Amino acid sequence: MVMIRFGRFTLDPRYGELRRDEEAVPLAPQPFRLLLTLLSHPGELVTREELRQQVWGDGTFVDFERGLNFCVLQVRTALGDDAKHPAYIETLPRRGYRFIGQLIEEVPAASPPLPAAPARRGALRWLIAAAALAVVILGIAWQREPGPDGKTMLAVLPFDDLSATGDPAFADGMTEELLTHLGALQPQRLGVIARTSTARYRGTKKSMNDIGRELGVRYVVEGSVRREADRVRVTAQLIDARDQTHVWAESFDRSGSGALAIQRDVAGKIAGALRIELLGEDVLTARIPAAHDAYMRGRYLANEGSTPSVEAAVVELRKSVRLEPGFVLAHIALAESLHTLAMREKIDARAAGEEIRRAGEIALRLAPTLAQSHGITAMHRFWYAWDWEGAEESYRNAIRLNPNEPGTLHDHGWLLITRGAFDEGIAEIRRAQELDPVSPRANMHVAWAYIYTRRYAEAVREAQRALVLSPGLPEAYRCLEDAQAFSSGKAPRREVSTSDPYSSAVAFALAGDRDKALEWLGTARERRNLSFPLASVDPKLDALNGDPGFAELLKSAGLTRRNPSGTPSRSRASRRS
Repeated sequence: MVMIRFGRFTLDPRYGELRRDEEAVPLAPQPFRLLLTLLSHPGELVTREELRQQVWGDGTFVDFERGLNFCVLQVRTALGDDAKHPAYIETLPRRGYRFIGQLIEEVPAASPPLPAAPARRGALRWLIAAAALAVVILGIAWQREPGPDGKTMLAVLPFDDLSATGDPAFADGMTEELLTHLGALQPQRLGVIARTSTARYRGTKKSMNDIGRELGVRYVVEGSVRREADRVRVTAQLIDARDQTHVWAESFDRSGSGALAIQRDVAGKIAGALRIELLGEDVLTARIPAAHDAYMRGRYLANEGSTPSVEAAVVELRKSVRLEPGFVLAHIALAESLHTLAMREKIDARAAGEEIRRAGEIALRLAPTLAQSHGITAMHRFWYAWDWEGAEESYRNAIRLNPNEPGTLHDHGWLLITRGAFDEGIAEIRRAQELDPVSPRANMHVAWAYIYTRRYAEAVREAQRALVLSPGLPEAYRCLEDAQAFSSGKAPRREVSTSDPYSSAVAFALAGDRDKALEWLGTARERRNLSFPLASVDPKLDALNGDPGFAELLKSAGLTRRNPSGTPSRSRASRRS
């Protein structure tokens, strides 16, 4: 396949790679396809509609205009091009774009010579067009190798709701609880992909082979739920994604209180099919139907993700634990939902922290061998109590019991970063990404970790990957803008927000107003703002380095300003046992 050269750049369609001289230039798949499409029509207008077809195809694409403009911006950034005085990409307002650079033909040595004169340009264009088509067909997809750490990998697809009246909360709850049960089998041998990566396959027409390849799993669980009054029928099957053969399939009919244990029955059958023993945690199953229903509604609302839904989830989950104080999963789900709201500054962090602390204590008492019990305790110690050594111990316990929980790995990674263990922290967050491979947020979190450890080129790459998965995700745009700004030596801008003192401190620090920055940072410290622990490594606060007031604020929380380029690199307390 032909290599495409222009100016100081070489584009290799075989590997989706762009190089400037001999240095690789990061470019996400969609901007790469856009550039390749323009190169296949040198000197010609390529309309916005043609670019939509070539870059995104016929699938649904939300906010196409913004996505296209963003892709063009990425191409121009990669090429160092100027929209007002372009050397490569010219804008034709409201119509499209045109490549105006000079192409330099480069053909592999073994290839026959191309025709000369007028036909030569046509042959080159045909080869470039063929390369563009190949890239579109291949999709330049990012896929994981199956079985990280030698584990058997499994995914649970969203269960279909076949109830006559429609009960999506119960079907989603069934999926969620099954994930919990399967995650508690033998986590050293079985890895379970996170719900956020499997949610996109709801109602999918993709083959099991395609799903298995995209998620990097060997086995897939799918099924359906039909609920009428107090009677439940669940049909589930375990499929080997390699050849799409059924390893196991069965239907379950339950009524009354027996319906509450159906998830455990399904998980037990799957465990038997995989020849793995199921742990005996009776507290994972509710005994009171109303408590179980409230829990299912709460998990469904929490998974929906919007702030109003999470607020409604808290109401349902509080009802569940009130009706059945011994139902451990409801306590855990409540703590997670409260944490989400506190992170979004929707509830007071101090009040949320107290309720999360109680939930962690109850969970440890009810289920001391359940990884989530230690995970909730670790979450409270890290983000709320600022007990760094206690948090480290709890995270280690949680990961030992279940190394397949993305949220625990993510938070532990951030704890390590705040304590100066940068490489190990990033490794933990990347492990969380492996277990949630097609989640835009999981990929974005890796990008933020790279930003906070000053690895900006890698942050750009991961943020672009998140935008490929979700082109309209505002947080990913902000992450990418920050990474590009820091990479180019330009400070990103932030707005002052009286409701979020940490963000205000960042805004004033970036603007060069140390006094105001320290004033707002002190307010964040007083309010136990959940972003405050990150002040030890936040690059947006670099303007405060060396300030005694900044050092004193960090010291009051048991923190030290960390330098990702060197000292101190690691504290003894952050080492694993």
